[in-house]
Amino acid sequence: MLRKLSKNAKISLSVLFCFIGLVLVSYTYFATIKSNLYNYKNISFLETEVNIDESIDEIIADSDSDIDQTSLEQETTKANSSDSRNNYIGYLTIPDINLKRGFLDFDSKYNSVNYNVMLIEGSAMPDVENGNLILAAHRGNSSVSFFDKLYKLKMGAEATVTYQNKNYTYNLVESYTVPKTGKITIRRNGEVNTLTLITCTRNDKKTQTVFIFELGNIE
Repeated sequence: MLRKLSKNAKISLSVLFCFIGLVLVSYTYFATIKSNLYNYKNISFLETEVNIDESIDEIIADSDSDIDQTSLEQETTKANSSDSRNNYIGYLTIPDINLKRGFLDFDSKYNSVNYNVMLIEGSAMPDVENGNLILAAHRGNSSVSFFDKLYKLKMGAEATVTYQNKNYTYNLVESYTVPKTGKITIRRNGEVNTLTLITCTRNDKKTQTVFIFELGNIE
């Protein structure tokens, strides 16, 4: 009789442990789904649209372009002069593609993709809590194709913005394409500081690629 009870007790305990295990697994599964849905909803809610007044294209220096190359080179030389460099309000550095380039304030004549990495209206500087710094540039092989190699970046790649004697280091968390319409939809987590880089899409003349970085470190 005792053996029978002991056997039944073991069976009951086994069933109980299985039930508890199933409950824990189910809880974790549904908690993960809930968290993902919350995060997705949160990011979707923070979609914002910015206007891109200038066409961000691929510029091939030895082919026909909407931009006159001789005039562009002359203006680029001026934009890269000592006086212009002294007016840079910040620098973008991406070690993986050997990029270091300054950017100018909104009201500068040379704050343009035709001369520099362009600071887009609607940007917030890195020291603004939960702000989004938005920069754009051409790709291609011309002297102003500063974002030519962005497509090579892998998730987690670092980009550092130097601003007011501080280094803000971001990590790439997402990239996606959008149609060329003169407007860009930016999807980001509004609870963190972000850096958004925009350029034309490699091998696709109809879209632009948006790269979203999230702040990881300040020095």
